[in-house]
Amino acid sequence: MKTLHSARIYVTSVMNALMCVDVDEVEKAIEILRVCAKNARTVFIVGNGGSAATASHFANDLLKMCGIRALSIPDMTSAVLAYGNDNGWKYQFVDPISKLYNPRDVLVAISCSGNSENVVACTEFIRHPIIVLTGNNADCKLSKVEADAIIYTDSADITVQESVHSVVCHAIARILSHEV
Repeated sequence: MKTLHSARIYVTSVMNALMCVDVDEVEKAIEILRVCAKNARTVFIVGNGGSAATASHFANDLLKMCGIRALSIPDMTSAVLAYGNDNGWKYQFVDPISKLYNPRDVLVAISCSGNSENVVACTEFIRHPIIVLTGNNADCKLSKVEADAIIYTDSADITVQESVHSVVCHAIARILSHEV
């Protein structure tokens, strides 16, 4: 019975956080990706831990469902680890992106804390367009980035934040897939 109660609380928490997502920001993200696809640009997606898993899944959906050239940089394990080891962990994502980047390519930066040094460093390299998915911390470093779309999750619970990020990415891919 306690498990059922806990599951109900968790699902309710995710639903409440989803209801607080700024849909206008999601629409901005969709438009950025629409322009990216139209101009044959690349989407670079970065994140750590659970956000790296979201980055991988989102890159897959953008490529397979929407035909958008998308790369999850954390999936480039050997390159990311080599750059981190040789040049410092702050630049483990920036260094491979710098070899692949063309002007007007898009960055999707995912960080629940909003303070992941290696994710923030990417926003200093790719200035625009940037889409940010982060937690609810208005004082985080990613909230201070001049992002073109910033999608906050209204929850202090990282598992709720990750679930909301996944739903938002699915919504974006689903909408864009109907335009292919």
